[in-house]
Order: sequence, then structure tokens, then C-alpha cells
Amino acid sequence: MRWEISKTFRFEAGHRVWKQNLTYGRGAEFTRNVEVPQNKCVNLHGHSYLLEVTVGSDTLSEQDMVMDFYHIKNALKELIDRIDHSFIVDRNDPIYPELEEVATKYGAMKVFPVDFCPTAEALAKFFYDFLTERLKDAGLLGEVQVVKVVLWETSTSKAEYRAE
Repeated sequence: MRWEISKTFRFEAGHRVWKQNLTYGRGAEFTRNVEVPQNKCVNLHGHSYLLEVTVGSDTLSEQDMVMDFYHIKNALKELIDRIDHSFIVDRNDPIYPELEEVATKYGAMKVFPVDFCPTAEALAKFFYDFLTERLKDAGLLGEVQVVKVVLWETSTSKAEYRAE
């Protein structure tokens, strides 16, 4: 892409990485000689997320822009509003049915169900796919494409998903 622009969004949300097991898997070699680590992220917890989306184009519009930042904001606004202050939960998580029941019964929790374990990596892809579909639906895909999505979970930890 010759030109790229980025827009950031902030939202608060909870999740749990129900598949986390630090005793095996990619990278476990680095902790074999230390005390068995605690799988903290299997617990319900939350983050102040920072989402950065980058779109690009090889051409500029008649207004000399890739796209107005206002339009990127509106393409994601509804999704950000739905996910903000929610609990993001995988429908395959064993506790999902009970969370949904509690949310329905007491109205004290906004549940945002997804079909994947809501890691930062998987959520970055989720936002990437969502924005790509929005561009496609608007007839803009081809002129403009999503270059990458960066999702910060904390000030020191982020995940990126980018175009191939």
C-alpha cells in the first residue's frame, strides 16, 4: 500500500483464556526450570483495550485521502459499542451456559459471545475480519483494504493481525 492511515479505539472488556495451560505448548520450554506457573488468565478478568486499525490504498480519493477517519470510526462504532463493558466469552467455554444464564437472570453482565477463545491474537483477527467485511459491504474492498489490526491488552502486551 502506498498510503496507510490508522485509527485507534479504546474499550473496556472482560474475558478469560479458558484454554490457557502454561505447563505445555509453544514456549513452555522457557519455564521448565522454574516453579510451575499459575494459569492466571483462565480466571475471569478484564482489560482496558486499545485497538488500532490500519487501512491502506494505492490511490487517494477525490478528496486526497485513503478514507476519512470519520468513516473508519463509523464502520467500527456499532461493534465497539457492543463489546465495550462486556464479557467476551467463547461459546465453547464450559462456563458459557452459566454465564449466559446469570446475565439473563440478573441483567448484571453484558455477554459478548464469540466462536473462539478470546485471546488478544484471536480478537485482533476478529476485528480485522469485521472491518474487511464492512469495506466489502460498502463496495470499497479493492480500493481500500485493511492492512493490520493491533490490539493492546495492557501497556506492555499487544497482538497484531495483518494482511498477507
